[in-house]
Amino acid sequence: MKRFKDARSKLSVQTFKHPRIFIILTMVAINVVILIIAALVAVAIDNDFTNVITAFTDGSVKWMLTPNAILTIEDPATLALAVGVLIIGLVLFSGTIIALTTNTLKSYFDKKQAGSGKVYLEDHIVVLNWNQKIPALVADLLYVKSRQVTVIILSDVDKSTAERQLRDAIDKTGATKAMRANLNVLVKTGDPLLKADLEDVSIGEARAILVMNKEFPPDAGGVAKSDLNILKIILSIAQLDLERKPNLVAEIKDARTKEKLETMNRVVDRLRGYTILPICFDRRLGQIIAQTIVERTMEDVYLALFSFSGSEAYHVKDATFDDVLTHHNHAVPLAQMGDDVYVLADNDKDKALRTDAIVTPEKITMKLLDEACIDDVYIVGDNNKLPFVLDAFKAYERLYGSAFHASHLPYEALDDLIAEVNDKSTPATILLLSEDEADTDALDARVIDALIRLESALPSEKRHIIVELLDPRNDRLIKNFNIENTIISNKLISLMLSKIALFPETASFYDNLLTIEPSAEGKDDYAIVVHRASDLFKLPFPWRLTSTKQFIVNVYHASRKRLMPMGLVKGHEVHLFEGDLHADTPCVVDADDRVILMKL
Repeated sequence: MKRFKDARSKLSVQTFKHPRIFIILTMVAINVVILIIAALVAVAIDNDFTNVITAFTDGSVKWMLTPNAILTIEDPATLALAVGVLIIGLVLFSGTIIALTTNTLKSYFDKKQAGSGKVYLEDHIVVLNWNQKIPALVADLLYVKSRQVTVIILSDVDKSTAERQLRDAIDKTGATKAMRANLNVLVKTGDPLLKADLEDVSIGEARAILVMNKEFPPDAGGVAKSDLNILKIILSIAQLDLERKPNLVAEIKDARTKEKLETMNRVVDRLRGYTILPICFDRRLGQIIAQTIVERTMEDVYLALFSFSGSEAYHVKDATFDDVLTHHNHAVPLAQMGDDVYVLADNDKDKALRTDAIVTPEKITMKLLDEACIDDVYIVGDNNKLPFVLDAFKAYERLYGSAFHASHLPYEALDDLIAEVNDKSTPATILLLSEDEADTDALDARVIDALIRLESALPSEKRHIIVELLDPRNDRLIKNFNIENTIISNKLISLMLSKIALFPETASFYDNLLTIEPSAEGKDDYAIVVHRASDLFKLPFPWRLTSTKQFIVNVYHASRKRLMPMGLVKGHEVHLFEGDLHADTPCVVDADDRVILMKL
């Protein structure tokens, strides 16, 4: 009895592990038994068969495998037996094979439809985890002009839901058919913590890996759980022994996680050789938000700089600032860091184009810069970026010796804020922060509600409202409100992530750019400022120049090499310099134009 139970247990295990093989073997065994029985009957009723073996090989097997053989049978009883064997074979054996084949094909197509199974790719971008930033990130890659981009997203999100959001983000860009053909986006269902799922996205052949924050419910651990998931995924990648060692860009929420990742990169043997770029976007966004409060057009400038649409920042190795300014005709030098220069250019190829034409600066006079200063800033709401916004204001105070009078209050105190602002004679700047840990379907809900109340309770001359949104889809919902700026945090993060993923060497430039701290000289070097042209230059307007390069060289030398113009804001449109800067195309600067400048 024990042997019988052991045998039955082993058979049950193998049946569970290999159900298709078990079914096929069972049906083969049944058919063999039927053929043997048919051979025994054939020997009994047909004298042409002298033994069971002959009846089996020349009879029942032939009847089942070669249906035409029954046409030569003359004996009615043998013919009836042969027809019966043929029918049973068709039903039991052939029918089973057809059913299994059909089921296998269905499983294959279902697997592909669900986004599972291995995908063979090379030189692609792997995105691990899913959140609301990814659609905007992918859509921006449409504007990459220098190469075809393939992105594969591995997460536990529903494939059809992710594809629908990606399609919507791409459609909003108005991209041409040629631009769409240059971008391949694949969504694969899986767990980034599993080795098999990581291998299924050809992670060893990837150009870069983006590890995104996974969206956890607010009551499920919040920031700590999101960043812990990032640490686990990077350790999982390290177990794969990838020869290519792709760059790892990690989106983190807590600044302390950056230190942990840097420590892991240094002490974990299997992580040596990897370039890990932990980006704490809450800190950077806090600084962008603070800069936008001081200068209203700053967010639009950053959106233009971070996007692949138009010019963006690139890295030129072993170069000098003055050489790039003089001889590179498609690049504007922005910063010298060590032996390298960071430049503004159309794409990674054009940054190196050179010319022998020399532009001589004209003598112009610049006015003293009047740094922006504002009073009475009210920050409503609380999220991970709030401490960095307040820190940025303190940095401004150290830089310019002026207090920004930033007050923070919860949404519950909105009525008190309305009463206080109404009692003042001067307008107030009000920043509405979105809640990071709100449920996905409730993102920006409190901002929209507060915006409605402020619009109805405060006269337009009393308020300058700046709104932070997390979900880019909500931007169109508040277009008709009287708002100074809408800062779409997730879009800014997405654009910056796409830049760092493809060009990781620019990470240090962005890190320096978005750090508001006095240098050794007490100045905020390598910072973007925006000033009205009439406040900058002592000359008649409109100012007409023979080329964009002429304007760049004039301003650079007139500022004693302390300012580098990057573009112009005409009306509400940001125009970063692009293309052939030496081209004989007039550059016209009007008095009301705002000049975008990099402080050197």
